[in-house]
Amino acid sequence: MKKLLLPTLVAFLTIFSVACNQCDDDCSNGGTCNDGVCDCLKGYSGPTCDSLDLCELNDVECAFGLCENGDCICQEGYEGELCEVETRAKFIGTYQISEFCDPVDTLQGHYMEISRNLLNPTRIELSNVFNANQFPIVGFFSKIQAGAQKSALKFSIFNQNPDGNERSISGNGIIDISDTNNVTITIDYTIINGNKTYTCRLEGTRQ
Repeated sequence: MKKLLLPTLVAFLTIFSVACNQCDDDCSNGGTCNDGVCDCLKGYSGPTCDSLDLCELNDVECAFGLCENGDCICQEGYEGELCEVETRAKFIGTYQISEFCDPVDTLQGHYMEISRNLLNPTRIELSNVFNANQFPIVGFFSKIQAGAQKSALKFSIFNQNPDGNERSISGNGIIDISDTNNVTITIDYTIINGNKTYTCRLEGTRQ
């Protein structure tokens, strides 16, 4: 009786061992079967390692965004292959400017400050543009809001009433950063004050 039990036990253990190391389907993409489960290589998952994750496979880590299919989808206000670049950062700074406005005066030598809007990551704020200090009576007291354009050297001044009255401003700006030692900015804007319209150009150099 004992002679029969031993071969039977060995056969059972052999079958059990084989069954434990068999997977329902073959493991693909270099995966190996361990204890009946596919052990997948980096970047692959699923019961048979047939699901590919390019983000994991290529070690894609997005600074300010999420990885989808191996590419970074950036949050608002960021760009670049890994969303590592703040779109508006290139505009930030202090500029010595000249403003040429028709039909009012041309003013030179004063300063404009461009800063970040703390509530909106896509916006910048322009201080001292067509300001009341330089343009008494017709000038603005408040900052001008603008939107930085993604993957571009431009920004847009959307139509707005900075002081909450009938005076409005709108326009577009562009920055030249080809020479990091001489960064310049140009803004073309229009002021509407009641039945009067002023067409202006601002030119500045970052300090």
